Amino acid sequence: MAGIGWKLQRMIDRGSLAGTIGAYLTGVAVTSAPWLLTTAVLTSLRLVARRSGTDFEVIERFLTVVYAVTVVLSAPVHVVVSRFTADRLYDHHVEKIGAPLRRATALTLLMFAVTGVILVLLMRLPLVLAVVGAPLCAIVGAQWLMLSVGGGMTSPVVVLRAFGVGAPLSLLAAWVFDHSFGFGPAGYLYGFSLGQLATLAMLVQGVARAVPGRADEAARLLPAFREYRLLALSALAYYLSIWADKIVVYLVMGGDAAAFYAAIAAVAWFSVIPAFAWIYVQIETSFYQHFRAFYTNIEVGASLKQLKEGADRISVEAKRILRGAGIVQASASGIAIAAAPILVRAVGLSPNATPLFQMAAIGAAAQMLTLLEVLLLYYFDLRRDALLISTGLLAGEAVFTLAAWAAGWFPVVGYVVACALTAGAGVVLVRRRLSTLVLDTFQSQPFGVA
Repeated sequence: MAGIGWKLQRMIDRGSLAGTIGAYLTGVAVTSAPWLLTTAVLTSLRLVARRSGTDFEVIERFLTVVYAVTVVLSAPVHVVVSRFTADRLYDHHVEKIGAPLRRATALTLLMFAVTGVILVLLMRLPLVLAVVGAPLCAIVGAQWLMLSVGGGMTSPVVVLRAFGVGAPLSLLAAWVFDHSFGFGPAGYLYGFSLGQLATLAMLVQGVARAVPGRADEAARLLPAFREYRLLALSALAYYLSIWADKIVVYLVMGGDAAAFYAAIAAVAWFSVIPAFAWIYVQIETSFYQHFRAFYTNIEVGASLKQLKEGADRISVEAKRILRGAGIVQASASGIAIAAAPILVRAVGLSPNATPLFQMAAIGAAAQMLTLLEVLLLYYFDLRRDALLISTGLLAGEAVFTLAAWAAGWFPVVGYVVACALTAGAGVVLVRRRLSTLVLDTFQSQPFGVA
């Protein structure tokens, strides 16, 4: 995504407040706008349905399951496809991107169409919901794939426009289907699906324009899956950890409690948006510049002294990003916790959700920091370490959430403890790896003369 980083750096280099704000708003658009707008639509649909007396519970539960399943199952594919695309951009073999991407898109649509059929059968949806529920699963799965590629190949405006059009269309179409055509609860699912289909169409169009016209049909993704299997497993574990505590709550407390808990967690995750934007801008600008300079020195055969100096600069920059993310997130979490009663009331949740929301905001903050640690390990190709952190988070959430429930506490307490412990362990691991960066990454390389 170095092209995006260059654009962000140019905004910041203007030296104006408007340029800096523009860079961070771009970061928000790329990292958070899709799920921000989607979550806002789901919340709005809940409020509209409640005010009109419509039973939205079945629809909300199905949509929650669809998004949980698609993001988890598609994560390994996304990380491999995006890494494959980045590699081809780096080695100037852009003609090898188009054909594998088309095949990945076709397989994604097929895989999630089948998944959608399985979900509607398992959840025993009535036929009027099932006929649109299964295609919706395929649409959402393909959206994640387009985002993983489009975030680096297309302009942020393309992504923002796709969701900026699709989100309000989902809400408007849902209202029209319910009130004008008398579809009832099914109208909300049909309307939402229509908006998401429009979003997918715009994403596909944007990515298609960015992909080079000429294509090497012999290019294959399978070797990339073999090469990056640890990264794929790490992505699967991390995204599964986002839902692990909800799954435990569902198993021990039932569907109603899990739906209530998932709604609280979804709102709490809004508090990580500022930190996401800050991390994105910092990594794609100053950090990438140090990172790129370090690897360029390797390619030109720089001396060991120069490599160590470059590694030290990267270490300082990575630690600065960790500290900065902690400060930004602490500020955002503090505001969210203080405003919890207002936020809970605004999204239509019961007042007893306030303390749960406050704890969920703390857990989301720690989980966001864990994601930053995993990303830094990805950058340095420390795949086993990234997998260790991700699987540790997943196991910790499952164990501590269950333990909190067994002890008679709110399950969210276990979630907070697991995320906090993993984030702390991740900081220690990242700092340790940064201190031995040259040895870990290049121990087999000829460094030249010191």
